[in-house]
Amino acid sequence: MPDLQLKEKQDTEIELRLIKRSQSGDEQAFGELYDIWAGRVYRFVFFKVKNTATAEDLTSEIFLKAWQKIHQYKIRSGANFSSWLYTVARNSIIDHYRMNRKTEISFEDLPEIADLEGPEPFAEELTMERALRSLPDDYERVLRLRFVEDLPIAKVAQKMKKKESNVRAITHRALKKLKEELEK
Repeated sequence: MPDLQLKEKQDTEIELRLIKRSQSGDEQAFGELYDIWAGRVYRFVFFKVKNTATAEDLTSEIFLKAWQKIHQYKIRSGANFSSWLYTVARNSIIDHYRMNRKTEISFEDLPEIADLEGPEPFAEELTMERALRSLPDDYERVLRLRFVEDLPIAKVAQKMKKKESNVRAITHRALKKLKEELEK
């Protein structure tokens, strides 16, 4: 556990240095932030839009907006860069749906709206999303945190306010239940 905490502290310090350098116009530093976060942001977007090309386009837009607004990010104790970045992503997804639907929507409606978009380009991804949504809340949350946001067990335990051993057990049960749902 102490080794994990030390690594997380070092990762946070590296990220803060990259943010500060990015805020002063260092494109290479922002490129390193992109390398750290692009996969997670893409997975987050994909689960909302259910289309690879759209998710790729939106992810590019999100990082362009983040680069343009990085100077607005305030480095504070307890404020995560990931929260700021996911807010940019969430707003970009909402904008995408507004521009393509011409109606007011809320973020909570996005999965249902995405299901109505038309032909299902990737039925297995949609099936996975439906199966995830059918799970109990704790199961769904632990799987999204572990495998969509790609967080380690320690971070998931912290976010869910549970012990790591409980998160491991929930993850095991959730994967078993997800498998059952997918086999239906």
